Amino acid sequence: MIDNRQVLKTRTIVIAAFSLVAFCLCGRVEAALSAANAPAANSLLSPPQTDGQLIPVAIAMRIINLSDIDEVTQRFRMVGYLVAEWKDDRLAFTPSAPWEKFRVYAADQVWCPHFDFVNGVAPHEAHDVTMRVFPDGTVRYSERSSAELSNVFNLRTFPFDRQTLEILIHQTAAEDRVVALSELHGEKSLSAEPRVYSELAQWQMTGADSSVEEIPGIGGEPITEVRFSVSMVRRYNFYIWKVFLPLLLMVVLSWTVLWVDPTELSAQTTISVTTILTVIAFAFAIQANLPKVPYLTFIDLFFLVCYLFVFLTAIEITAVHIAGRSGHIARARRLIRTFRLVLPISFAAIILLIIIYSFH
Repeated sequence: MIDNRQVLKTRTIVIAAFSLVAFCLCGRVEAALSAANAPAANSLLSPPQTDGQLIPVAIAMRIINLSDIDEVTQRFRMVGYLVAEWKDDRLAFTPSAPWEKFRVYAADQVWCPHFDFVNGVAPHEAHDVTMRVFPDGTVRYSERSSAELSNVFNLRTFPFDRQTLEILIHQTAAEDRVVALSELHGEKSLSAEPRVYSELAQWQMTGADSSVEEIPGIGGEPITEVRFSVSMVRRYNFYIWKVFLPLLLMVVLSWTVLWVDPTELSAQTTISVTTILTVIAFAFAIQANLPKVPYLTFIDLFFLVCYLFVFLTAIEITAVHIAGRSGHIARARRLIRTFRLVLPISFAAIILLIIIYSFH
């Protein structure tokens, strides 16, 4: 009985050991077959050899939409086609037929540079990527780019301001010693579809420009950067009819107390206080449409002047009332006649000074 158990135990150990060896051998055979069947590394995914020279890559941008131009957050959104062109002699070919003008490759089949939107709030999104290779090895790359970009807005003359929206592009840090960017065909390489701007209620495009600059890279070495600039002018009609005109009417309304009899203190006070409260409420109502910047814009200065002259009307009421209570009715009437002339002239003069200060 003891011998049979010993024999059974020995058989079990032998079978387990044989199974383990077989499993290991099968794994090695499978790995060898996989390695034998694996495709060779694609050398076309590496940059072309240029004897230590940077690969010249020319780019151009065609903007098809600008939206969400937000001066409050100092950002804007852009959608456009980024086009790049370079030469890779490894891809040169002889056309097999007259109609074969170019060949199409996917982005994961051959090497292509990568572009970084420097002032992007987040990495840009690329769609509809196409690569066409012509017989001489010239590669034409195209992608539909969508990006949210930060921008510096100068709003001192708001809402009569002009802004420049900038799109800054250079190669990624991994390719700063591989690629040198330039403008496509050496021309101003920024263009736009004018029809898309008809829907921008507050903005009108007035021009576009592009340039190439050298900036210090991460390691301190100079790298190239292409700067695309779009000139925009604000349509200010909304602010004329919805802000400036109502404010002007409120100030003029506050001056109507100058034609009310000095003895009618209640009527004068009602007009003055109501006007002050209306201006304050109006300022809160349009606050969301005004830029939040650490300096005073033209519209801010206009608001302050309106506040001041509405408040001066209340001071005038008080002065006339004190003179009337003291029995100096003639003096009170002279004060009213003086304010009728001084207030409008002073208001116009201060507004003119603000215009000169803001637009000089």
